[in-house]
Amino acid sequence: MNPTLKRLSAGARRWWTLALALILFVLAWRGSGWLRRGTHAVQPLATAVAAPLAHALQATQPVDENARLRNELAVLKLEYESLREAYDRDRRRGGKLSFPHQRLAKLKPVGLLARDPATWFKTFRIDAGEDANMRVGAGVLNTDGVIGRLAQVAPDSAQVQMVSDPNCRLSARLPRANIQCAVIGDGRGGCLLQHLGGQDDVRVGDKVETGAGSLSFPSGVPIGTVTRLIRLDGGLHLSGEVTLAAPLNRLDGMVVWVGEPKP
Repeated sequence: MNPTLKRLSAGARRWWTLALALILFVLAWRGSGWLRRGTHAVQPLATAVAAPLAHALQATQPVDENARLRNELAVLKLEYESLREAYDRDRRRGGKLSFPHQRLAKLKPVGLLARDPATWFKTFRIDAGEDANMRVGAGVLNTDGVIGRLAQVAPDSAQVQMVSDPNCRLSARLPRANIQCAVIGDGRGGCLLQHLGGQDDVRVGDKVETGAGSLSFPSGVPIGTVTRLIRLDGGLHLSGEVTLAAPLNRLDGMVVWVGEPKP
């Protein structure tokens, strides 16, 4: 294109742009009522689009709040069970419980770090260790009940030995008949009762919970339910299969019981 024509066409484009802007300004000034009517017409559509978005954003807040409240309620229930067991023991001894000096259990939230399919019902790792005051033997539980105990502790993680591991043995109690016993993992996602006599009053459906004197858990934490009784040694001893209270395929909401705080 000829440079002179090119300069002329560029100048013409600028003049046309200025003219169009002037026309739009005049129309907007003289037809402001029409613009307001157009704005009112568009407003319901904007509201219809924005309302669901605002509702969706607000709906996430109650969900988060409910999760936080459920976790707090679970911790309070565990503390209540610890107090109830201490009170019952003291009442049976005929002593007097001094509530102002009662020390509640320390519970620290932890999360799942890793789980190996080769040791699915034996071990897994959590995301807290020595730096968070974790110690070997500390009990791991959630809102449903016992999960396991710490077997190894590193600076920033720890290995949990699950209650279903055959190498895991815990002190237990059958609260209905107030019978002391022990549980051992069956390696298949449950556990078995141990140290029961053939005449002990144990029934299918009995609840099993942690017993007194455990170094890993406060007493009264749910372990599971007796689902089958097994007679051993010609009926001299009794065992039983226990279905765990805490499903081991859902390891969420976990806390570690690190013991009673020092006075």
